Order: sequence, then C-alpha cells, then structure tokens
Amino acid sequence: MPRVRTAKSLAKRIDLQYFTRRDAFRSWRLWLSIGIPALGICWIVYALVSRNQNVYTKGPLSSAHAVLTTNCSLCHVRGASFRASVPDKACLGCHDAPAHNQRQTFTPTCSSCHVEHRGKARLAETSDSGCTSCHGDLKTTDGQHFVDPHITGFDKNHPEFAPLRPGHSDPGTINLNHFAHLQPTLRGPNGAVQMVCEDCHRYVNTQEPWPYSVAVVQPSSQQPVMVGAADSQQRKRRSVESGAGAYMTTIKYVNQCAACHVLQFDRIIAQPAPHDKPEIVHAFITQKYTDYIAQHPEGLRLPVLAIDDGMPAGLTELALRPTRTEPLTIASSPSEWVRERTAEAERLLWNKNCKICHRSTQHDGPGLPQSVTAIIPARWLPRAEFDHQAHRMLTCVACHSTIPNSQKTSDTNLPGIALCRQCHKQAVASEQAAEGRCFECHSYHDWRKERRTNGIMDIAQPKPPATTPAPNPSAPD
Repeated sequence: MPRVRTAKSLAKRIDLQYFTRRDAFRSWRLWLSIGIPALGICWIVYALVSRNQNVYTKGPLSSAHAVLTTNCSLCHVRGASFRASVPDKACLGCHDAPAHNQRQTFTPTCSSCHVEHRGKARLAETSDSGCTSCHGDLKTTDGQHFVDPHITGFDKNHPEFAPLRPGHSDPGTINLNHFAHLQPTLRGPNGAVQMVCEDCHRYVNTQEPWPYSVAVVQPSSQQPVMVGAADSQQRKRRSVESGAGAYMTTIKYVNQCAACHVLQFDRIIAQPAPHDKPEIVHAFITQKYTDYIAQHPEGLRLPVLAIDDGMPAGLTELALRPTRTEPLTIASSPSEWVRERTAEAERLLWNKNCKICHRSTQHDGPGLPQSVTAIIPARWLPRAEFDHQAHRMLTCVACHSTIPNSQKTSDTNLPGIALCRQCHKQAVASEQAAEGRCFECHSYHDWRKERRTNGIMDIAQPKPPATTPAPNPSAPD
C-alpha cells in the first residue's frame, strides 16, 4: 500500500524550536550586532573626551586649509537647523574679493564652487559646471554681453582668442621686423650677430644682463633698468605657484635696443642723444653744442654744414667749394652756430633715427614733434591667465610659429586656440593630457582687488595637535 504524504505529516518533521539552539553563524551575528554599535559609541565618546573632531570629517581638507582640520566649528557654523553648514561669512572672514562682475544676475555661494574634504592641493580647481552654469547661456542685469554668451567648454563652444579674430591686429605702434632681426647677417654693435628670441624676450624681473643694452657711450637716461610687471601683467588669481615668469618683461629701448640703434646725431659729439621726450632731447643737444663751441671757438670760422655731410675736422670752406654748388653758411656768433647745428641734428633724429622704430612722429609745423607715441602690448589676453614659465619646455617658435617670417608690425604672432587644444584637454584624464578645465586660464575672483581682512582666530584655534617625535637611535645619549 503506497505511503501518503500530507503537509501535516511533513510539518511534524520540522523542529519548531530551532531558534532556541545556538550555532556558529547566529553567535557571530549576535556579537557583531552588539559589538559594532558599541565600538562606534566608544569612538564617539573618545572623540568627545579627547576633543578630536576627525571622527566627523568627510575627508581631508585642501592643502591650504589642512591646519583647520582639528576645529570644525571654525568654518561649520551651526544655524537654526541641526546641520552645521559653511556659510559665506565664514569664508569672507579670511578672504574678501570683489564680485566676479557687477552685472551678474546672481552670486553663487563659496561652497558651491569650492568643495572641501577632497584633499585637493588647490581649492581653486573648480569643476567646469560652476562656470558653464552661467556662461553656457549668459544672462546679465542690463542684457549686454562683452564676451561670448554661449561657452560650454574649452574643447567645444569656446571662441577663438580675441586678438586673432577677424578685424583685430597688433595695436603696437613700434615698427619691428622680426624677420630682419633674425637674419644671421644682422649688423650688431661689434659685427654680424645671430639674434635669438631670448635676447629681447625674457620673464618679468629677470636678473640677467641684456646683451644689446649698452652702446659705446650712453647718457644716464639710457642705462639698463630693471622692469617690473606692468599693471596689466598682474595676475588676477591668488595662487602662489605662479612666480615672476608668468609674463614677459616689457620691451624697453635701454634694455633691448640701445646697443644697435644708437642715437648718434653728430660725429663731433661722442655721446648719443637720450631716448626720451623731444623736449629733453632738444635740451641735451643744445647743451652739448654750447659746450663744444665754447671749447672749440675755431668752429665759428668753418661753415655750418648739414650733419649728413660729415665734415672732417680741420676742413676749410675753400676746400669744400669745388664739391658743393649751394652757398656755405658761416655762423656770425656762437649762439647762431648752436642754433643752426641743433636744427640739423634734430632734422636727422626726427626724420631718420626716430622714424626707424616709431610709427608716428607728429609735427605741427616747424619745431619739435608734438608726440612720439610708443605702444607695445604687455598682455594680449586680459580676460585669461597664461604662464610662460610653465611652458618653458617648448621652444618659442613651437607656439609663435609665424615669428621667423613676420615683417609687419600689424602681424599678430600669437598661437590660436587650436594649437592649445593639442595639449590641453578638457574631457581627458589629467594623466593623459594637460589640464583643460576653465579654472586653468580663468579666475572668478580678481584678487588684485582683494580687500584687507583682520584676523579672526587666535593661535590655539587652528593649531594642530602636538605629536611626540619618534626617538632617533643615532642621537647621542
């Protein structure tokens, strides 16, 4: 007869008291459920007793704020809610910079861009979303835009650099032919020279002597000078890793040009004219001729020739007559000689020497030029930061490839954004490419206009806990 199995008969085989008996798995689960919370409570009690707040941290602070790790309340100010957030006033107690732009429609909180507890070396390394949230579809209080209102990243939707856009040219007014200055047969102060970029272009505040700064005899106004960063070359960002090499030193005649472009106005005067305002040049020449005729009164018996004639010393009027058709002028007094000679010297300087380099030498009838305009851009990208020293592994022509063939002052010999994108990538890991996020070139705050803040802490607040140094086995007893 077959055996019949029912649910009731099978249930009788189940031990309904299984939960009262211990086994290894249930024992471990019990002790873990008791031990882990107890360990957590002990940890918190220890932190309270020892005043160690590391137990609450979400991660390490940035390098600049690491000393504040032991006192969270310095930044985390408790408000009405249970959560102790970091308000802007906690940041403004130590950092106080002007607004990003007076026409911005809203001001983001500090912590929305500068996210702490990630152990960053630089807290300025913000995400692109903090920038593109506004600049992707830019809105202003007056509706006007001076920059592209739709920029979503460096790799895409970023305009070409302003100096390279159609309609722009070099605003400089100094005539310079790079092609001519880079020729191997260029005549220098002591013969042919082969110039290189570093002869004229170096980092700001360079301490090395300039190779073409000294002529044979120079006025005091033409001695080499140290040139600091111009106002336009002051970095907007606050980071300290960018030293004096961010920008190139301003071009000065006394540093880069004086040895070759000597302002010699007369062979009888050994000292060249100063490179200065026309009024100062005029006074210098007049004084030199006054001193000369006082020391050489025999000069009054000789004709006042044009400077270009280059009259040799001791040459008489009778010896000159066979070679000249125009009448020769003999000065009747020292003052007339000085006046005539000065007029000839200035004609040479204004119409020949000065116009070699200066694009505009404006005259209002006879006399001194009204103005000699000299403009050389010290900074080409005022809305962005660039560090030449960070790119020192590259040759100059690697980026400024048009320089060797540039013959016009109007040439803008800057690299375009396409060249920068070859190395700087926005969407590629930093291990594979140079940084390409917005913060690399742009700064939200203009720290040149930072307002001074008074200290708010005492030395004990940010002071890190004392540590006992490890014994040195090599130290003497």
